[in-house]
Amino acid sequence: MSEAAEAANIDALLVLLIGVTTAAAMVLRSLCTRLGLPSLVGFLLLGVGISAIDSASPFLSPAAHDGLELLANLGLVALLFRVGLGLDPRKLLAKLPGASLIWVGNVAVSGLLGYAVASWVLGIELIPSLVIAVALTATSIGVAMPIWEEEDALDDEAGNLTVDVAELDDISGVVFMALLFAILPVLQAGNGAFWGSLGSSATDLAVRFAGFTVFCWVFARFAEPALYRALHRWERPPERLLTVVGLGAAIAAVAGVLGFSLAIGALFAGLVFSAYPERVQTERSYQALYNFLTPYFFIGIGLRFAPELLLTAVGAGLVLAVAAVAGKLIGTYLPARLTTDRASAQLIAVSMVPRAEIAMVIVHQAHQLGPWALTDGLYGAMAVVSLLTCMLTPPVLKRMLAGRA
Repeated sequence: MSEAAEAANIDALLVLLIGVTTAAAMVLRSLCTRLGLPSLVGFLLLGVGISAIDSASPFLSPAAHDGLELLANLGLVALLFRVGLGLDPRKLLAKLPGASLIWVGNVAVSGLLGYAVASWVLGIELIPSLVIAVALTATSIGVAMPIWEEEDALDDEAGNLTVDVAELDDISGVVFMALLFAILPVLQAGNGAFWGSLGSSATDLAVRFAGFTVFCWVFARFAEPALYRALHRWERPPERLLTVVGLGAAIAAVAGVLGFSLAIGALFAGLVFSAYPERVQTERSYQALYNFLTPYFFIGIGLRFAPELLLTAVGAGLVLAVAAVAGKLIGTYLPARLTTDRASAQLIAVSMVPRAEIAMVIVHQAHQLGPWALTDGLYGAMAVVSLLTCMLTPPVLKRMLAGRA
């Protein structure tokens, strides 16, 4: 077979794989919706299934792996862009007085408990333990919010407070990720001038972060309004959306050039356009693009799950899942009782338990650095944590909300 024919065959197989995977993801999304489960559960299991089949009978070529990895990275950008799009910096500042006590409490307890269990119970080394601790500080309001909406409770005091705390959790999780990844090379080096190197890395991070923040603020303050006016004058809805997405991807790439992750850049790109989120989110072309790309981020996580490490991953995952649940329940309930009644505090605490988008972004970014940051087994263990917390929370929360009514 000639090289041209072989290349064409590889391309055809890659297109077939993407087509079948996309169709399977959409079927699983519908099935999870019917079962009352977050769709990411189906996507993760789909990735694990593909990985298991490939281990038993290899069929994924290097080109297929590269193609799926590209789609996973684009899914990461789309996911964090949407998270940033739903955040308004001015509204977040306004939420601090009412939600800050609960936010600080649940982040501190979940992070410290996660580190203690990882380091002292499981005997995991310093750097992976720090990664796990930071990942467990985040939450996923996307898992709990549909249940609140279904019970028509999202607009009451407890519902509003839940959303406020969850949004602050996501922001702090991304900030902690940036700080952690800035100091990881220093921790890995382990040289004698630790504090000097740490101070130098922190200063360098602060300068780059400040420069990137100023760039995003200038763009949002001066360029974005003029851009929207020009787009509405000269382009139709699909073209407008693609221009915005393209600019968002460019901003995420700038973050990558500056040494930050694509995740941080995508979040900031969403924040840049957060003044007019309805102009993006209500367009059908945006929803179609988002629904196509984001499953591949979670499928990619499942693909990295090594079947031969299943028992190790499940064992460690169950232990970490206990820490994940306990950290959010204790860290959220106790401070919440100082500001609201017992029933509301319990609802808010349970709503903070799921670990999905931000937590797995942190784990994914660390795993890409290599085994010194996070091994395959611990990567799989955190995927188990995500699956368990996202599967168990909805039915428990639904029963609690129904009982309150």
